[in-house]
Amino acid sequence: MKRYSVTIIGMGPRGLSAFERIAAIAAGRQLPLDINLIEPGDCGPGVHGTRQPQHLLINTIASQVTLFPAPGAVQYPPVCATPSLTAWARQAGYRRVGERYYQLGEHGGADITEADYLPRSLLGEYLAWAYGQIAAALPSSVRLTHHRLRARDLWRQPDGACTVELDTGFLVPSDFVFLTTGHGRNQPSELDEKLAAFAREHARHNSRLAFVRHAYPLAQLNGIGAGARVAIQGLGLSAHDIIAELTVGRGGAFVRGEHGLRYQRSGGEPQLTLCSRNCLPAAARGVNQKGLDGRHQPHYFTPDAVAALRRLALASRGSRQLDFERELLPLLKREMAWVYHSTLAKAVLDPASFVPTADDDALIDQLLFPLGARQFATLDEFRAFFHDWLREDLAEAKLGNIDSATKAATDVLRDVRATLQAAIEHGGLTPASHRQFLERYHPAINRSAFGPPLRRNQELLALLDAGVIEILSGPHSSIELDERNACYVLSTQFGGGVVKHPVDVLLIARLDGFFPTIDDSLLIRNVLRRGLARPYFNGSFHPGGIDIDAAGRPRDDCGQPSRNIWALGYLVEGAHYYTHALPRPQMRSRQVLDADRSVHAMVALMDAIPQPDARRADAPATSAVLPRVTL
Repeated sequence: MKRYSVTIIGMGPRGLSAFERIAAIAAGRQLPLDINLIEPGDCGPGVHGTRQPQHLLINTIASQVTLFPAPGAVQYPPVCATPSLTAWARQAGYRRVGERYYQLGEHGGADITEADYLPRSLLGEYLAWAYGQIAAALPSSVRLTHHRLRARDLWRQPDGACTVELDTGFLVPSDFVFLTTGHGRNQPSELDEKLAAFAREHARHNSRLAFVRHAYPLAQLNGIGAGARVAIQGLGLSAHDIIAELTVGRGGAFVRGEHGLRYQRSGGEPQLTLCSRNCLPAAARGVNQKGLDGRHQPHYFTPDAVAALRRLALASRGSRQLDFERELLPLLKREMAWVYHSTLAKAVLDPASFVPTADDDALIDQLLFPLGARQFATLDEFRAFFHDWLREDLAEAKLGNIDSATKAATDVLRDVRATLQAAIEHGGLTPASHRQFLERYHPAINRSAFGPPLRRNQELLALLDAGVIEILSGPHSSIELDERNACYVLSTQFGGGVVKHPVDVLLIARLDGFFPTIDDSLLIRNVLRRGLARPYFNGSFHPGGIDIDAAGRPRDDCGQPSRNIWALGYLVEGAHYYTHALPRPQMRSRQVLDADRSVHAMVALMDAIPQPDARRADAPATSAVLPRVTL
């Protein structure tokens, strides 16, 4: 059989999933392959570096994290052992001592439980271990090369094969290419440039003045001095990383007492404040009571219900596209309300007869949008609301995602994510509804159902009590430039007037979405320039990402899908939805299935190419038909 070359550009978790599937199929069919991995760092961890401090946590319980496919989900099994993150950590001898983890073997510390949220560095170690295991198990027919460089260009040869150019100018010939470059950075906006220029021009009058547009790697925050007034813009998961780095990372400590956590200052902390559009933290995740693979089985928001809505839309409007707010949201609210009332009643209500009331609709709105249309007369009134909401949410989180009616209802949003993805992806919503969903409902879903471990919000409360964090602004605050005092100013309009507070450092706590035309990657710019890919548009709306067909192949500037290039993960966040989650054990995770489908398509192309030896004795008679993917 002809020897083929396969190149994976980017070897974080998405590239690793593609590599795992290539290895499995290569072993199952004894394919002669040259695999080139383009990754400047170690293969596997991606952004989950193994040298990160342990106070940076993953936000999913480790027992629900894996790299590998569930048994029976794919045709070709993995080539190595397939532990979950928790099982691997135990096998590696990790044990918990306080809030840290050490390789102690069987002695000392405490067992890692199914409910532990492990440090991100351990996730990085797990992914690096998985890469090593897969690479070691490759069949002798495969040659593997890791290029510790970045790709800067990609073009197609006259025969249809590709060439990848690395940043040294070295050329990698490739019959097939997988683009799995992960998170990127946008070029600075006009506002970014203005804020950065202000810091540069006025730093001589205020040595603490700084604008930090990209917080990662967090080591760069070492330049923020103790006592500096720091505004963290954003209250999501990145904000918790930054808060941990500037508190525990500065030598502070959380001590558990009879009234909960208490923070002990080190003296090295800056003075922190939080600001964002809503100025409310994400809701804490409820204690997991569902086990590894437990989930609510929906009655209303189902694939069949979405399909029925599409048929009705096609018959009535001539289009299969749906309106999320008008057609899908009522089903989702009914699902959440049914779970809420069943939890309160401690009994399974009859799904057929359950009809949500106007009060139920208001209740779900309150869970998704805690602020609603509420106005605050003063900053003190908002501070009281902030503290009360945080304490009440923590109380519900401690009850668990089955026993708390609130957390059970919001956990529905996690359990039906595959159906939500299928409803949205590849133009499933009208352009206007797609825009509204991403601007209004996607942040609300993230805030209410995909928040941090409850420990993080306990820490936030302790930092507020200790005065390390102080709420100095409210919803819809803005940033002003104070040239006279060489500082930024947080400004919020309350009913009683405008409240302003000066800060020295403005720190942006959010990751950039992937927008190809403004991404700072030279590779992406060249791929667009050469017409090998184009931005994805739903009508006139660009949600981000590159355009792909249903098989994951980038469409060129004429709309034709590539024959031998596939894109996976964050690059296609736009045509796809919620691409960054890791696979879960014992479940048919779409991250694995997307990679498996792409690799099978690659092998089908190999089979279709005429070979000099028509007998092809080395190919087994097994079928290459994909298992059916249910999203």
